[in-house]
Amino acid sequence: VADCPGMKRLHGGVEGGGTSSNVVLIAEDGTIVAKGDGPPTNHWLVGVDRCLLAINEMIEEAKKQAGSDPGVPLKSLGMSLSGGEQEDAVAKLVQQLKDRYPNLSESYHISNDAIGGIATATDRGGIVLISGTGSNCKLVNGDGSVVGCGGWGHLLGDEGSAYWISHLAIKTVFDARDNLRPAPHDTSLVLKAMYDYFQIPDRMALLTHFYRSFEKSKIAGFCRVLATVAHDGDALSRSVFRRAGAELARHVVAVMPEADKVKPNETLAELFNGVHGLPIVCVGCVWNSWDLLKDGFLEVMMEAEQQTRFSLIQLKQTSAVGAASLGARHAGYKLPMRYADNVSIFYTHGGKR
Repeated sequence: VADCPGMKRLHGGVEGGGTSSNVVLIAEDGTIVAKGDGPPTNHWLVGVDRCLLAINEMIEEAKKQAGSDPGVPLKSLGMSLSGGEQEDAVAKLVQQLKDRYPNLSESYHISNDAIGGIATATDRGGIVLISGTGSNCKLVNGDGSVVGCGGWGHLLGDEGSAYWISHLAIKTVFDARDNLRPAPHDTSLVLKAMYDYFQIPDRMALLTHFYRSFEKSKIAGFCRVLATVAHDGDALSRSVFRRAGAELARHVVAVMPEADKVKPNETLAELFNGVHGLPIVCVGCVWNSWDLLKDGFLEVMMEAEQQTRFSLIQLKQTSAVGAASLGARHAGYKLPMRYADNVSIFYTHGGKR
């Protein structure tokens, strides 16, 4: 099997988040030949050892799924990882992958999770706005330059993310019950949902989850429960999601001054069904609740001094596809990308010229 030249032409991609990860293997004709998922690979949260082990195991499993020999290295491996921005840390990760798993890949490329998102949607530039376990925003210009806002983690940022939404709802309940500050709406339904989700009898028991056995993904998971409560009509939950929408829009406004470098052209217009404007690629589970985010998001966008035409886009493929494309390009090969098959528009705004 190792002598078969076809086995040496696979390019891998990893989308690594704070809650889970995805992997794809792509043949040189652009066909996805294997897909898989696995544990979180944010090395700041899980540690370098667990991060590298998870990447290797996911790729090995994907190689088997593709009918490839796990002992034959990929031609390239692109990784779009949350926490994958610091150059020194990235260089160390790559070197440790080479040392520990010599048969994993011939070439490596690591970018942050936002860059993989935009690379999955287009090679023409745009904004990627992540709201999953954490949050991040990157403007990628057509010339490859990048401007960012956010991505600092739950202690310094993550505004508008699942963790932030969960934390804000819980903090609002705590403050109201402590008579520290009044809640904008009744807290009883959120309090009950909190007790049920964390399986605790009182507020004091929640401290274990926030301190002694803290898991960011566990707390972020409460966001799904809050979305259900909000859709059932709970005013407090709805107000928290509205605030989250506003926070996400502020990330876009922050990078918007540099967005005039992104020039829509015929290719871009065709890609997005003739809709001219700035593509904003929305990545992460929180965007599944766009109906709850919408009012707050649009309010901030309309208040911004610089209004522009934009389209909100969701990926139909994992960002691992974009990561694989970047990894292949780093290795000197341009993978054929079917961008139109990777995206769908869920909101457009005309704005002002």
